[in-house]
Amino acid sequence: MMITDLASMAFLGAISFGVLWFGRQKGFFRWDPNRTWDLSIRVKDVLFLFAIYFGIADVLVPLSLSQIKPLLQKPATQIELLSWLNLAIAILTLGGIFLYWRSLKDKSLWRNPSLLPNYREDFIYALYAWCISCPLVLFISQALESLVYVIFNVSSLPDQLAVYFVKMTFGNPLYFSLAIVTIVFLTPLIEETLFRAFLQSFIRKQLGPRYAIFITALCFSFFHFSQEQGLSNIPIVGSLFILALFLGFIYEKRGSLFASISLHALFNAVSIFNLYFLE
Repeated sequence: MMITDLASMAFLGAISFGVLWFGRQKGFFRWDPNRTWDLSIRVKDVLFLFAIYFGIADVLVPLSLSQIKPLLQKPATQIELLSWLNLAIAILTLGGIFLYWRSLKDKSLWRNPSLLPNYREDFIYALYAWCISCPLVLFISQALESLVYVIFNVSSLPDQLAVYFVKMTFGNPLYFSLAIVTIVFLTPLIEETLFRAFLQSFIRKQLGPRYAIFITALCFSFFHFSQEQGLSNIPIVGSLFILALFLGFIYEKRGSLFASISLHALFNAVSIFNLYFLE
């Protein structure tokens, strides 16, 4: 590892902990973990929602790919098919989740009924949370990457699958737009509903909000593990765990799923901006 890399990492670490200290001083981390938010979420609700997701991802996707496999061999049609397929799968998944949500008697997953809705404040708080969490997420990612380089003596790591897909769309404005819609808007809606609204709410009912935030963050981070990513899984899973802690925290503090969706969408949007303009 070069001295410049260590200096860069130390600088980023200093910024991240400085921002955390500033946020703590300003009361960002103050909240009431004893505030009532009891939801009638059952284990079968959580399992059914994840069954919808994995049923589409593990059954429908391979089936679809097997039908269009000859076309995927052609570079001219590969990105076109994958872009539309990813969008269609996201819409189907979101539709299935929404229909099941509508069938539930308790609709307060979206917001704590004891709090007045204020979407503007939710978004501002999400932006505030992004400013505080982003340096730490980047620092953890860079530190874990450096650790992987040192321990496994590798010179480069493969991209996250979502990053690889976005890079493929850079040459075509239409497919790049479809990728933005899928990753910035649909993915946060799907993942925040699955992990925060259902899984975290269920665990909160059993163990309390602090354990719910931690366990859900672990599940969320390992949810993004993939064999194709190889050693990249270490920095990816580690940094996403930190992000997920913030996502779970603002869901509880704001009592609003819109707040965690906004933070998730901001992270994805800035990541795409960084890939496109800063490589």
